[in-house]
Amino acid sequence: MSSPAVQVAMIEWEDGLRRLESLEVPARQERVIRHVVDEIVAELERRMGQVYTLAELVAVYDESATWCRDIAQLTTPHVWAHDLSIVQDAAFARFARNASDYRP
Repeated sequence: MSSPAVQVAMIEWEDGLRRLESLEVPARQERVIRHVVDEIVAELERRMGQVYTLAELVAVYDESATWCRDIAQLTTPHVWAHDLSIVQDAAFARFARNASDYRP
């Protein structure tokens, strides 16, 4: 059983992933948003490595808003692609699936 903090974070992350999957924007905008998510995932790979737990990922998430926003702004000048409730949470949801203790 995972901790309450992990459970809450997983709900947030999955919600962000659902928002990403249900975007109703032109294909070009969706590609830009997905590219921001990819860049955040790449940064998570650099920060976390290949072996990590969900609790470790939650600890990184708690301190990640600033650098996620920086990555979004460096990736694209389009402010509509900087919504952390989508790009940050979707990236963490995707990355969480590779945690050593992830259970679908």
